[in-house]
Amino acid sequence: MAGKLTLSQKKQLLTYIQEYKKDFRLLYSFSKDGANSSTFHQLCNDRGPTVTIVYDVAGTIYGGYTEKSWSSSGQYVKDDRAFLFRLQQNGKTDPSKFAVKVPDRAIYCNVGYGPVFGGGYDLCTFSGTVTETNGTYPTNASYKFGYSYDMAGISVEELTNNIVTFSELEVYSVTDSVLVPVWRDIGGWEHQDLDQLKHDIENWSPPQGVGLKSANILLLGPFGAGKSSFFNTIASCFRGHTTEQAMCGSAELSITTKYNMYRVRGSAITQPMKFKLCDTRGLEENQGIDAQELGYLIDGNVPNGYEFNPSVQISPETHGFVTTPTPSNKVHCVCFVVDGTSAADLSAKMVVKIKTLQAKVRRKGLSQVVIVTKIDKVCFHVKEDASTVFRSASVKELIDSVATIFGISRNHVLPVKNYEKEINTKDTISILALRAMQQILRATDDYMLNLLDSSDDKNNHSDD
Repeated sequence: MAGKLTLSQKKQLLTYIQEYKKDFRLLYSFSKDGANSSTFHQLCNDRGPTVTIVYDVAGTIYGGYTEKSWSSSGQYVKDDRAFLFRLQQNGKTDPSKFAVKVPDRAIYCNVGYGPVFGGGYDLCTFSGTVTETNGTYPTNASYKFGYSYDMAGISVEELTNNIVTFSELEVYSVTDSVLVPVWRDIGGWEHQDLDQLKHDIENWSPPQGVGLKSANILLLGPFGAGKSSFFNTIASCFRGHTTEQAMCGSAELSITTKYNMYRVRGSAITQPMKFKLCDTRGLEENQGIDAQELGYLIDGNVPNGYEFNPSVQISPETHGFVTTPTPSNKVHCVCFVVDGTSAADLSAKMVVKIKTLQAKVRRKGLSQVVIVTKIDKVCFHVKEDASTVFRSASVKELIDSVATIFGISRNHVLPVKNYEKEINTKDTISILALRAMQQILRATDDYMLNLLDSSDDKNNHSDD
């Protein structure tokens, strides 16, 4: 069980702790273990640094951090680096840190209480046993801000709204980040492995009999996720240096304004590979590509080079609309691209939009995969060495979360680190990107083989 604490919230806490090479591991939660102080101590005593998170029913998230171990001693414990914090106020992100000012009474350890911070007590989360009521926990929490922590003038009422009913309470250990056993075996990371990948992808072609010379792979995702950068990364792998053939960068709105069907070449003079990466305008909550427009893209009605107009939807009246597309115009695989630093924190509106688009993809019978970018910003091990990606507990947790959000198999959720700041290519980054590209082509094969089976069934019926 991963817990409710999001990646962005973990990163916020690490800035407060002033340590970045740390992992969070869920030790205890109301929903998992029950709201009982004895159970809290059984699971959390002698576990070193911990962070306690309170989620109240009004959408406020707050808690405390201590570097010292919890115990059942009945004593106050000194901690110079303890602090209280707020991550969210009434459903809106509103981070604040409240430093300890009386370190001698940073935390209070007593078997009859849950986590208690400060003398007085500044924050007493609960005591004894709390009975769950309809998925919430009406606790006996108490607050007397100002005894041991500097609350910067924020009152109990201002932060808590005097609400003591929690939707959840969690306690995480905060430990040095370590690598775990390999959780996905993708082969080697040597230069010869890169050469083999390049050879396999260069020589890929649609299955014989499907009647296609090339495949179209649609890249779809929120703006800023790295769709254009993914194409540039794949192109860079084959050119041997980084390229920005597809325009990319950062902006409040999507950089991509056209529908571009990019071909991958080893160089300007070599033959293009037998697939195209089709870049689109980024998804936005309240505008941009909707399910109907996605249907037109998939069916091949949208011409290469089409200029997206946020205020006018694609329709049969659109200039250049392809009324009778051929199979070579159509999309043969859909690849969602999401930013790994925010993928687990997508807004409810964006998730609904993505689910709607996914439903359209499924109705069309297409395979779908998810590219998760910026994984070097998720785990410092990966930032230093991309070959550690499948030994990173943080990346594994992210991949599991994205698979759940998208409702697809984990082996179709593919982490990559796009080329962004580099000038020269690096074997490990290229291998990771090309492994993802290889899996995308395998998913494309799946769709095309289904086309062959369908065609064979029709032919057999006509012979009857």
